[in-house]
Amino acid sequence: MNIAYLISAHTDAPQLKRLVEALHPDAHFFIHIDKKSDITPFQTALQGKGNVHFITPRIDVRWGTILEVEYQMALIKAAVNYPFRFDRIFFLSGMDYPLWSNERITEWLEALGDQEVLSGICMDTPYIRGGQREGYTLARPFFKIGLLGNKGNQRLSILCRKLMGAIGLRKPLSFVVDGERWHLYKGSAWWCISEQLATYIYNMYTMEPAIRHYFVNSFGQAETLIQTIAFNSPQWASRCLLFQGEYPGLAALTPLHYIVYDPIIKVMDETDYDTLIACGKMFTRKLVSGKSDQLVERLYGRK
Repeated sequence: MNIAYLISAHTDAPQLKRLVEALHPDAHFFIHIDKKSDITPFQTALQGKGNVHFITPRIDVRWGTILEVEYQMALIKAAVNYPFRFDRIFFLSGMDYPLWSNERITEWLEALGDQEVLSGICMDTPYIRGGQREGYTLARPFFKIGLLGNKGNQRLSILCRKLMGAIGLRKPLSFVVDGERWHLYKGSAWWCISEQLATYIYNMYTMEPAIRHYFVNSFGQAETLIQTIAFNSPQWASRCLLFQGEYPGLAALTPLHYIVYDPIIKVMDETDYDTLIACGKMFTRKLVSGKSDQLVERLYGRK
């Protein structure tokens, strides 16, 4: 089983090292470090590991913008263009940690068949309540004006969004790609897919301008663009994990990870050990050096 782990990180090099060392030693790790972060501690922590690849270009990531998609696509490109074929490609955060042994992960992957572990729910249905739809119907103009800096561009984007909302302009939850009507899907940014699906997603993103045009001023692109491409494809939709009905919450849409929102993502520590072992999920997030150390020791020792 040839496995690639795509990992996004911006802080906590020791935790990234623990994550990499806990996973398959024969896997390949493609890692994107936010351009705003000093890459040196990460390179030092993982020095000498020939299966670890720090990718370029590095993206100056801004949450909730198309720049999140850019680093996703940069990681996918690095994996699918690598001179090695992968059976499965995971997308993780540097603050994740496995709850399963590598042997159990491999057995689970071998039993998947052609199923893709990519979840999604269509946002363009009457089952999605108004408040849950609202954020996706408000266009969020993306600005990258050098003189303004990140904060200035963010303020300008917020101002434009509020003005457009005030005058009643709404973004549709569907758009046309090559003459066909596509609907917006939402899921988790953490998934496990085949290299074939990863290649399809990358090619569609780079070759279909209608996709980039729609998502450049969209909301939550890191949790919608990849799902929208996969679920609007007759070839791939049936292999993915479709949720129907009312919106179940992001935790339910995250099939691989145990996460707790309270109201932001909870940092796990040793007191969560029993809950994590019983949860049945493959990974948990998030773990932080200095706060999760004893938990990591117990989890690693259990492996």
